[in-house]
Amino acid sequence: MSWKILFVIAVIFPAVFAFSSNKSTREIFDQWKKRTQEEHPECLKSTGAKIEDVNQFWDDYKMPNDESFKCYLQCVFSSFRLSNADGTINKEEFVQDVDKASNDMVDACNERLKRPSEKCDLLYELVDCLLHYKHIFV
Repeated sequence: MSWKILFVIAVIFPAVFAFSSNKSTREIFDQWKKRTQEEHPECLKSTGAKIEDVNQFWDDYKMPNDESFKCYLQCVFSSFRLSNADGTINKEEFVQDVDKASNDMVDACNERLKRPSEKCDLLYELVDCLLHYKHIFV
């Protein structure tokens, strides 16, 4: 009997409540914007991304099609260990650390994408897909 309870707690609950975060998209993005500014300001400086593009992403959920911005995202995701060295999403960390994220979301976006040669481009496409996946965020 105790194994069944453990199974329900360990496996079923996370699957059922994957999208049940009480945080709004606004709260999630504000939290990540603040963390990024405080913990990894080097991402803005090292990539040459324009502050307007970065703010457009964090404040308006828009994805500027600019190489510097794409590399800014790559820097942010890799700095928080949300992406792997090859530019793909670190599914375990992403689902654990990002409210409203799920394994299904990451798997669906990974399956849908072509594999660009540049990891900044790959991550940009993945983030765009994740951002719009089943309108969970936007």
